[in-house]
Amino acid sequence: MLDNTLQQQLRLYLEKLTRPVTLVACLDEGKASAEVSALLEQITGLSELITLEHDDSLSARKPSFMVTQQGQYQRGKFMAEG
Repeated sequence: MLDNTLQQQLRLYLEKLTRPVTLVACLDEGKASAEVSALLEQITGLSELITLEHDDSLSARKPSFMVTQQGQYQRGKFMAEG
């Protein structure tokens, strides 16, 4: 999903992380959810400080995801248009 240039740029940014971050995905079986899932998996692979969790009960809007500190929800939520 992310080309090599974007991955490299994002990796440089993620090197600045000082604390663990959790991406919490709220997905369904649709095509957009599959795309969001692939993107989040790719991002998770760029830093040891990033983990991915799935919690389909967090939002009625799917796909969506939140960026949180470990153990703390409601930091920032991203939802697909549609």
